[in-house]
Amino acid sequence: MERLGAWIAGHPAWIFAAALILTLLSFNLAQQIEMQGMNTENFVGKDSPLYQVYDHLYLENFGTESIVVLIEGDNVAKEDLLKAILRFSDHMKEVPRVTGVTSIADAVADAEAQKDGVRHIPSQGAIDEILTATNPALKNGIMPDSRHTMISVSDPTYITEKQRNELLAEIKKAINMADFPPGYSASVTGNPALMIAIVAEMNKSNGQILGLAGVLMIVALLLIFRHVKWPLMPIPVVFLGIIWTFGAMGLFHIPMTIVSFSAFPLLIGIGIDYAIQFHNRIDEEFNKGVPPVQAAINTVNHVAIPVIIALTVTVAGFVALLSSSVPMIRDFGLLCIVGLFMCYLSALFVGVTALYLAEKRSGGRIKVGIDSTKKASAVGAFLERTADFCIQRWQTVLAMALVLALLGNYADTMVPVETDNKNYIPQDLPPLVLYRHLSDIYGGSDSIQFIIQADDTTDPAVLKWMDDFGNYLIRSRDQVYGTASIATYIKQANSGVLPDDRTKIREIIATLPSSVKDRYLSGHNLAVIDVNIGSAQKNLGIEGINRLITEFDKDLAWNTPPPCVSVKETGQSVVMTTTMGALTTGRVEMSLLGLVMIFLLLLTIYRGDVIKALLPVLPMLVVIGWMGGVMYLGGLKYTPLTATLGALVLGVGSEYAILMMERFYEELERVGDPFEALKITANRIGSALVASGMTVVFGFAALISSPFNITNNFGIVTVMAIVFALITTFTVFVVLMLRMEIRREVMENARYEVMKALRLINGRVQ
Repeated sequence: MERLGAWIAGHPAWIFAAALILTLLSFNLAQQIEMQGMNTENFVGKDSPLYQVYDHLYLENFGTESIVVLIEGDNVAKEDLLKAILRFSDHMKEVPRVTGVTSIADAVADAEAQKDGVRHIPSQGAIDEILTATNPALKNGIMPDSRHTMISVSDPTYITEKQRNELLAEIKKAINMADFPPGYSASVTGNPALMIAIVAEMNKSNGQILGLAGVLMIVALLLIFRHVKWPLMPIPVVFLGIIWTFGAMGLFHIPMTIVSFSAFPLLIGIGIDYAIQFHNRIDEEFNKGVPPVQAAINTVNHVAIPVIIALTVTVAGFVALLSSSVPMIRDFGLLCIVGLFMCYLSALFVGVTALYLAEKRSGGRIKVGIDSTKKASAVGAFLERTADFCIQRWQTVLAMALVLALLGNYADTMVPVETDNKNYIPQDLPPLVLYRHLSDIYGGSDSIQFIIQADDTTDPAVLKWMDDFGNYLIRSRDQVYGTASIATYIKQANSGVLPDDRTKIREIIATLPSSVKDRYLSGHNLAVIDVNIGSAQKNLGIEGINRLITEFDKDLAWNTPPPCVSVKETGQSVVMTTTMGALTTGRVEMSLLGLVMIFLLLLTIYRGDVIKALLPVLPMLVVIGWMGGVMYLGGLKYTPLTATLGALVLGVGSEYAILMMERFYEELERVGDPFEALKITANRIGSALVASGMTVVFGFAALISSPFNITNNFGIVTVMAIVFALITTFTVFVVLMLRMEIRREVMENARYEVMKALRLINGRVQ
């Protein structure tokens, strides 16, 4: 480390040149970052059996997205309105990547085409007759009442975000061209339109949040770190590391999601801690009157190893996130790991070099009777008194911490999980308001699909089972609002009767619109039953949907399909419900895995010293317990972000403990007395730890301003977690550290006396 410090002091030009090249490269790589909304792929791993059925059987064969145009007015079955809808529909069918258009006007025009061979909108009387004869279930799916109808424009799920944006723009253009009559409104909504709006809102708010985080961190440093020279220097140093992290995102193809973006305030907070630790130590060396070169060498020698140990332990906490079954959680963990190393490199090389050059050019500081061993900030003096107070009442401190942790862990089991991902986004977002208005009219659009595999899914026996099973679900399950399959449309085209003749069935299928065939039939060996379960995520929650899926399994067992026919449940509701269930149970396993990894890592680093390996971990278990209690009392819910709380607390909190412990043992070796070493440690490093901790707190406070509820919730929870981690570091941790070190000394003294007595006895015997 001394040689590394000497190299850094001797090669500032090389370091700045390398930093500039890396920064320019990062700006270029950052252009490759993909922005993603709340796609299913972000919640479930592509290699899981659940996703294989959903992706390979359902999406690849039947998967479409529907952009909806909601029409509202006094009477949506009027002739002039239907003509405008048909103009819109015919235009959109010619647009590239549109797989089908469904509307009440198409149903009327198709009925006319079957009657007289000409596809058009007839007179009002004929329209009323056609609608009266239309299957009620199909008509209600498009026109639930006389004031509302919708046009569904389907496109493949695999098209890019840019292509979907182009399609959305074309739909808005086609609405204007269709010339809807006065008195009717046409609003574009549906899940694809909502996802596009979410990504746009993310792009708008992300920059504002990062800017606010920077301003709040400046305030934090000026309040707590002002006792050093150039107190704002850590900010540009850490933001340089953040720029490099953006480059790494492009290089490793880590997408930008609501979850991964939340890693940046965390990285800024932890990364600035590295910069503050180097800054605090080199300032301490300057205050001793040490020449700038030697100050840089001493700083690297004494700080680089403790900080890299803290970084490694923090990484171990985040490595546990890589075991999550939720891809966006794995991306969050990977981004944190990469970003921490980038921030460390920036602090070690750029930060130390900049401070060394600044001091060198200022000619060093003139010391007039300054005793640097007594120099301390007001924060350091307060922390010294706090540590002394806790040590004097150590039994009470430990007992209170343990009781609160146990109560918190119990309360944590009652903290609910937010299962509706629509609640993660701004509730006043106009596209979301419109989407929910659509759901209120049509009873919600959540659905579960049954994939049917057979040698011939158009066999009369298979079609009869599909029809009977769909009708059975509607009759027996209140949560089922309707079902649709290829059998439904064959019956409609054959006067409400399923033909017994396979040839007749094939003839009817050939006359059906391609949008219907593509949605419910793939070749002749794969078909799907679509079951509408309304707003199940909102009304039933994760437990209710799980129970419904279980009941569907029982229904399948009761209504068995014909021999050699395979039926599998799938769909976004099934995937998301299973994922949220894994998220609920997986967070405990992630925390335990992080705990074990950190302990084993510290045990290796400290060469089997159990005390040093346990010390940083035990207080963080207390914090995790406290957080469970606070979330329960505060009415907070777990989300994909707050599910990472255990790993986050272990990673961030243990860093403070390790830096405190490393300085304690450095001072203990110098002064010999544990009490005196602890006082000096709390005084010297305490202000730096509080400065870094409060910088994290201020940084995450910026997240609280986010319009996204998932990010806002994460900001609140993390602010509390960091505050608790700081509190335990200067209360529970200092007590444990001192008591365990005193115990170690007692045991070593006793062992020394025993060995001395044994040697004396052995000498007398000889």
